[in-house]
Amino acid sequence: MTIDRRQILGLFAASAATALAGCGGGGGDDTPPTRFIWVLNVNPEFPAADVTIGATTVAQGLPFQALTSRIEAQLDTYSFSFRERSNSFTQTFNGVRIDNVSPAVSVFYRYPGTGNDQSRLSSLPPPGIINYFDSSVSLDVDLFDDVGGVQLETLAFEKSKTQVSRSANCTLRLYAAGSNVKVYDSGLQQRTDSILILPRFPAASARAGEVAVVGLNYSLNSSSAVVWANTLG
Repeated sequence: MTIDRRQILGLFAASAATALAGCGGGGGDDTPPTRFIWVLNVNPEFPAADVTIGATTVAQGLPFQALTSRIEAQLDTYSFSFRERSNSFTQTFNGVRIDNVSPAVSVFYRYPGTGNDQSRLSSLPPPGIINYFDSSVSLDVDLFDDVGGVQLETLAFEKSKTQVSRSANCTLRLYAAGSNVKVYDSGLQQRTDSILILPRFPAASARAGEVAVVGLNYSLNSSSAVVWANTLG
């Protein structure tokens, strides 16, 4: 099966493991080189997204805050499309490059634009704390480690900072910038490679101003995502 004259190999759909072609990590004379990729949906406007690469659907009804199963793709340039099942609204990103240096995980997140510019697809930056909460108000970030240290940051939308501590566990607390009113508290969590801050509800919701957090671990061969619940409710 081809995708824009390119192949996605070893595709594992959420409901079943279905190999489209070939085997892992190719690179012989007759096998184009491949790598593993994942897509993370942190866009609350897409609670059940059909994710398509080229002409091939790689995930059906991918839930909000969920990660696709592992996809093996040939090194090339692709189009990625996201279709919300409830209303068929679709966002498409062309010219997405997959090569040996591109990050393993791409993040689909909400953007405060209009028309075809209401979402973005971002390759994950180096391990850190990333703000995908699309507000003009920055967030004050307090990240406590389990050995008595704390990292204090202020992050605007789409900005990130590297995690200073590599302690096994951490606690994340969030405030609107300049406020002492806490809007999020993770409680003690196992530290992950990346900590993603995002909107918890769609823009039309009465609770649209609430934040959510997803912890993400990723490597060349495996990735996993876990929701960090807000202990404040």
